[in-house]
Amino acid sequence: MNSSEKKALFRFVSIYTLSSIILVAIIAYLYYNKEIARQKSMCKIDLQNCTIKVESTLLKAKLYDKPYRFDPKAYRGGVGLFDKDKNPLFSSLVYSKVDFRHMMSKKPAHIHLVKKLDKPLLGVHYIVTEDTSMPVGKKQLLTLILFVICFALIFIAFIGYLLSKLLLKPVKEKIHQLDKFIKDSAHEINTPIASLLMSVSALKKKGTLDNKILNHIFISSKQISDVYNSLSHLAFDDIGVEKVYTEINFKAIVEKSIEFYTEIAKAKQIHIATDLQDMTIMIDKDDAKKLINNLLSNAVKYNKVGKNITITLENSILKVKDEGIGMDQSQKRVVLKRYHRATELQGGFGIGLDIVNSICQRYHILLDIKSKKHLGSTFSLDFSAIVLKT
Repeated sequence: MNSSEKKALFRFVSIYTLSSIILVAIIAYLYYNKEIARQKSMCKIDLQNCTIKVESTLLKAKLYDKPYRFDPKAYRGGVGLFDKDKNPLFSSLVYSKVDFRHMMSKKPAHIHLVKKLDKPLLGVHYIVTEDTSMPVGKKQLLTLILFVICFALIFIAFIGYLLSKLLLKPVKEKIHQLDKFIKDSAHEINTPIASLLMSVSALKKKGTLDNKILNHIFISSKQISDVYNSLSHLAFDDIGVEKVYTEINFKAIVEKSIEFYTEIAKAKQIHIATDLQDMTIMIDKDDAKKLINNLLSNAVKYNKVGKNITITLENSILKVKDEGIGMDQSQKRVVLKRYHRATELQGGFGIGLDIVNSICQRYHILLDIKSKKHLGSTFSLDFSAIVLKT
């Protein structure tokens, strides 16, 4: 992973994690406030119930004229009974300092609920109930929320890292393909240009025309033209260039393509045999040329030295058969993908069959591939959908 990829990965994970943590923090804050409000409400109810219980005990003692016995264990929290001067008569309060000005006073460590009796009972004017569990509950709740946030931070960062890796993977593959494509382009163009320069230099030295040198120039020029056609397809085919559909005699297009590649085939001692019938189709002329040119270029490129290429055009079906390296089933599944090459030894961009496939899909031309490893391949195109006459 280079520095740019690391920076992109770090930025993505940071932004994703930060935004997620902010969202989690907001949810945690809302949950904390809601939980605290619930706890306060429950605490108030418990203290009120305790006050009622104390008052009820005092009332019973007065009604039955029995001495009142203060039992702190009978109550859930602390209880304090005070006279009219606010002096303690009985008390089990942990925090004895009571603020009688407020019915309910909240302190960091405790909560006091003060009730002034309408009618004193056995000298008791004030009942104070105490709860010390609320602050502990708040601390535990806060600890739990902080723990959840820390865990969420780690989990979200991990998920963000995985997501970024998944998102960057196709980008990295595309960049790798483009880098490879640029290198291949430089190589593909450099070879025929170097051949042209050497041929021209040889002609200058000789001072006379040499058919062999001229043939080298001719082949190199065609190779450059082939490279240009591939590059132009990548550059312009995806931007919606308007197609001009015309009636075309496809046999004539095939014959011109064969004438174009004959010299290149001869350089590998490859013989091209044909059996062509007239066939008129409705298609863009450039697309028709690209179909046969890429099929024939592919057949020449991957054919073996001294072998044959057979091209037939009959009953609305074009077949291009070679005796080259062939393909197994796994290669057949990916051979139509852009930038895929059967072998690194033959050069090219790996876009020829991708061009053929895209044109076939555009015109609903049925493409069929039959191939056996080391025995060659046969590409069949069924033009029934666009054929006008044969």
